[in-house]
Parts: sequence; C-alpha cells; structure tokens
Amino acid sequence: MLRAILIMLALMLSGTARAQTYSVNSITDANLGDVVSAATGSSSLRASSSSGTVTVQSGSAVRISTNSANATVTFTCTGSNACSSTNPYVTLALAGTPSGRLGYITSVNLTNGTATMTSAFSAGSYIVINFSPIPRDSARTFFIGYDVPAAGNDSASATGNALSSYLITASRPSGAGASSLVGNIRAKIIRPIDITKTADLQFGGVTRPSTGTGTLTLTPAGVASVTGTSVRRMASPSPSPAAFTVTGEGGQAVTVSVPSTFTLTGTAGNVIATTSATGSGAQVLSGSTGTAGTVQVKVGGTIPLSSTTAVGTYTGTLTVTVQYN
Repeated sequence: MLRAILIMLALMLSGTARAQTYSVNSITDANLGDVVSAATGSSSLRASSSSGTVTVQSGSAVRISTNSANATVTFTCTGSNACSSTNPYVTLALAGTPSGRLGYITSVNLTNGTATMTSAFSAGSYIVINFSPIPRDSARTFFIGYDVPAAGNDSASATGNALSSYLITASRPSGAGASSLVGNIRAKIIRPIDITKTADLQFGGVTRPSTGTGTLTLTPAGVASVTGTSVRRMASPSPSPAAFTVTGEGGQAVTVSVPSTFTLTGTAGNVIATTSATGSGAQVLSGSTGTAGTVQVKVGGTIPLSSTTAVGTYTGTLTVTVQYN
C-alpha cells in the first residue's frame, strides 16, 4: 500500500507544469540632451517611438541636441512552453518624482521592435500593452515615445540635469510571473540665452587727411589711434568700444557673431568700418551648469579716411548675435 502511494505521488509530481515567467531585461534611457527652456511657461516635447526624433508640441523651448530620444524595452519569457501560447501583459506606469525642469510623461506612443503588439489602452493610472506570444527563452523588443513637459525659465525648479521616470511591468494576464524595471527620460534643461548692449561704439572725432588717405582705429580695449597726413583726433566726443553682456547657462558653449564690417552713414556719404572684437567666436559662459553665466564682448574697429571724406557725423548699426552651440 505504501509503495502504491509513493508511485502515485511520483506520477503527480512528474506531471506538474512549470508556469511561465516574464522578465523586463532592459530599458535604454531616453535622452533629450540639451533643451533651452522657454522664457515663460511650460513647453511640451514629443519623442517619436519609431524614429526617436523630437518635436516641440507647444511652448517656445528649443532642443539643441539632435540624437534619437526614444527608449527600447527588452523582455523575455522563460520557464514553460506556455510562453508560445500566452499573450504577455505589459503595463507602463509613472514612477518616482520628476526632478529639475522635466515633468511627468503626459502621453505615450509605441512602436513594435521584434515584439508584436495586439492592443494598447489606458487603464486609469497606467497603460496596458498586450503582445502576441513569444517563444520560450526568447527576447522581444518594443520602442517607447512620449510627450513630456519642460518648465520655463520662470519656474522655481533648477536648471541643469532633469529626470522623469516610468515603470514597465511584464507578466501573465493574471498578473503572476511578473517583473518590473524603471525607465528614465533624461535632459539637461538650460536657461535661455540673451545679449544686452551696455555701451555704444563711439569712434570719437577726427580730422580728415589733408592729402591722400588715413585711418581712425579704436581697439576693443578702448585705445584710439590715427594714420594719415595731418590727421588729428579731437578731444570730444571721447572714443569708447561697444560693449555687450551675454547671459545664459553657466559652463555652456556659445558662439558670438560680430559682423566683419558695418556701414556708417553721414549727411553726404557712407564709410565702411572694419570691426575688431574680444569675446567673439566660440566662447564658454562663466560658472557651471545650474547657475547663470556670462561672457563680455567688446567691439572696436577701423574707419578709412581720405582727403575727400565728407565732413559731418556718421552713424550706423552694429548687430551682434549669440547662440548656444
């Protein structure tokens, strides 16, 4: 009798099937890279799940980086041949608390990789994604795109590195055999760049040459000099270089563009001034990420003179521009 019971127990154990288990193996971080926040108000950025391209849906934020910003999720089914006949049940929920100037994801778009989605729908606080069965011990992928808000420069949140997270869970339809992994959306959100004029360019007064040609030169440091026969500088007005202050995110690379020439117009003609500058070209704002930084720009130049240059006052416009690299 005891032997019969043992045989029956052995038969029962040998017939027990192992249930399948789903694992979320990896989620690549989605990186928006450098984003210039709007001066005021929130902006919405959308990353395409299929291409990873990012577009601004609303607001005036500007994304500087051009890398793909979608995420790849890889998951597997192990433990049973039932993997090949059971639809994986995957959910996406918000996770943690966003940091910096990123907010929670507001919507999601999905694209198949090697997995095949059969349906996706919102279930209140999370999204349900159903997939076709996958073979036992096989990995499958899908891509996540998203809409995420970026706070403007009027926000109390700090500039610099920002993070928004979500939780991916894969399981059997019953919820059993589950595993989860957190995915991250990263960005470096920086303050807008600006340039302010603090002083006009004043070449000062000068006499024209009695014969031939000459020049009036003013260095960016404010040193004036003249060349030419009988050319003299006048005491007034006092010469001074143009001055500009660039403000933006500390430690960020920028390019300051100063035109090589500009036109000065008088009552009886024009002269073309050739510029010289400090603080132009490739520059790095002072300070570090998370703080405000500055670059000082000074512009001088040279004006050609001749014995026929019309007497009078000459004025013009010098436009200096700056952009983040």
